[in-house]
Amino acid sequence: MIMKRIALIFILLPLLGFSQRQQNSWYFGDQAGIDFNSGVPVAITNGQTTLVNNAGEGSAAICDSSGSLLFYTNGDNIWNKNQQVMMNGDSLFSDFSSTQSSLIIPLPGSNQLFYLFTTDDWDLHNLQYGLRYSVIDMCLDNGLGGVIPGQKNILVLDTVAEKLTAVRHKNGTDYWVIVHKYYSDAFYAYRFCGGGIADTVITQIGSVHHDDCMSPPPDSSRAAIGYMKASPNGKRLALVSTNTCDNIKELFDFNDSSGVVSNYIDLDLQQDTFGGYGLSFSPDNSKLYFTDTKNVYQYNLNAGTGNADSIRNSKMQVSAFTFFTNDASEALQIGPDGKIYVARANRPFLAVINNPDLLGLSCSFQDSAVSLNNKMCNMGLPNLIDSYSYSNSIVSCSSGLTETIMRDIFSVYPNPASASITIQTDIVIESVDIYNLLGDLMQTEIENTFSVANLSAGVYILQIKTASVNKTTRFVKD
Repeated sequence: MIMKRIALIFILLPLLGFSQRQQNSWYFGDQAGIDFNSGVPVAITNGQTTLVNNAGEGSAAICDSSGSLLFYTNGDNIWNKNQQVMMNGDSLFSDFSSTQSSLIIPLPGSNQLFYLFTTDDWDLHNLQYGLRYSVIDMCLDNGLGGVIPGQKNILVLDTVAEKLTAVRHKNGTDYWVIVHKYYSDAFYAYRFCGGGIADTVITQIGSVHHDDCMSPPPDSSRAAIGYMKASPNGKRLALVSTNTCDNIKELFDFNDSSGVVSNYIDLDLQQDTFGGYGLSFSPDNSKLYFTDTKNVYQYNLNAGTGNADSIRNSKMQVSAFTFFTNDASEALQIGPDGKIYVARANRPFLAVINNPDLLGLSCSFQDSAVSLNNKMCNMGLPNLIDSYSYSNSIVSCSSGLTETIMRDIFSVYPNPASASITIQTDIVIESVDIYNLLGDLMQTEIENTFSVANLSAGVYILQIKTASVNKTTRFVKD
């Protein structure tokens, strides 16, 4: 019995995300990259990303749970682990000059299928292509992966800003994919579940994102530039825009259960000369950092117990560049080591904030911290889920039933649940075993609907057994 429990724990570890290595390979800039699999960032020099109109901004990458690269993208092309353009992976409707051109999210319940979301840019396309997705099947092309025919550049929403982020849903299984509509004050939060996009939550709050008064048409939509990020705990959103009359820097609360955005705080009442570009929360969610394309600044989100004026007044410059140098700080991204990495435009290195949870200069900004081995950084770094909460494990392509079918034959609801849950399926269930995170068998059921009232609050594993299929998934007990 003890050996069975130990074996079950090892089977479930990838699903539970105890060892999150899915974002250990970064590709960005002009063939630049870093790898975190050794525990420290090491330069990658075989990347295929190159600059577009002298700009290298949005990119994304995904590994399996062992840290092995699956694929990466600049929003225009997708490259597989062999550094080749993936099958059907060209001509995406975005490009490298979109701030957050792309974001890769594993389909919940699948290790094989991934959705690549993309946003268009103002420079080449004037936002004409909007938010789209393409579906990658890692079992195509002998395990190198490919975009499924007919599942490429699928339109979700037209005319969005160059802002794209995501957080895990409170249920621990689904995701929220979040964008901002342009010429609007509307956030669109899409619930992404095992069946794809399930729900859309629209919240109108904060500033209207609009034409840049500094740029006449047709280039007016350059105000779409700038990052939007969610805090690692999924409870807050922040965004900045650059080259605008309004110099938008805004903070919000986010409900990771309902998808609603609330509690708007304008962080820039003083109307700084420059807007913002890069953005990142600290790993402990207590600090917010942004760049103005020159320096790095910190807000203390706990100042005055979270009072808006206190947060605004806590703003502090933590880097030491002067306006008259050619130095530029652009994108900010939390690494898997808990440090925040800083893109240094047209430099063969990254800067780093070593202790981003600490207040003021104690955060320890360090320039020239990570060598890129003579490859050039530019404005952007990979777009990641900052909680590092990814659901995919190791790809397996030998199961007989494809995961495309698997995700459609089982649905567990409600999730989270307080009293009972139902497993919706057309297949006859032989049994359902419920395990806690220690691998202890808590109860066994033979019906599709059963009580979970006696379970304590927390995350549990359902092992669903049928004559032909075994399915392991999670549910959350309220």
